[in-house]
Amino acid sequence: MTVNDALRESANAFSTRTGRIAPDVQDEQRMVIVVDDSDEVRDVLTMLLEGEGFRVLPVEDGESALIMARRARPALITLDIRLPGEDGAEVLRRLKSDPGTSDIPVIVLSGQDNMGEIGESLGADGVLGKPFELEDVQTLVRSLMQRVP
Repeated sequence: MTVNDALRESANAFSTRTGRIAPDVQDEQRMVIVVDDSDEVRDVLTMLLEGEGFRVLPVEDGESALIMARRARPALITLDIRLPGEDGAEVLRRLKSDPGTSDIPVIVLSGQDNMGEIGESLGADGVLGKPFELEDVQTLVRSLMQRVP
């Protein structure tokens, strides 16, 4: 079994065990942009969120994330702080300062110790440390989606 197969199986089992987020979130118009330079993290988050009824657009760099956020107007963005090129902190700053994207909830993911402080100071709507638990991702996504009109 490959790493991706194991990740897919784990995410599918998690979604099956816990159920979907909420009927209104299952609307196919609900899109999440997953921004991470790690293939494994993108794959895990993509499988988990797709299993929850979201359409997922995986992106591996900050500039692509900014372009896609403006074009797709996602319901949510997960954003790694350490990215090639433009780092996640700068991406978050730009998202929150742009009137066209400032209302999109952003979950920051990072293995840095002071991530909570950095995320809050830049306007993140949620912060998760790496490595993260799938249940923590689901809980935070559910919480943020309840606030989305």
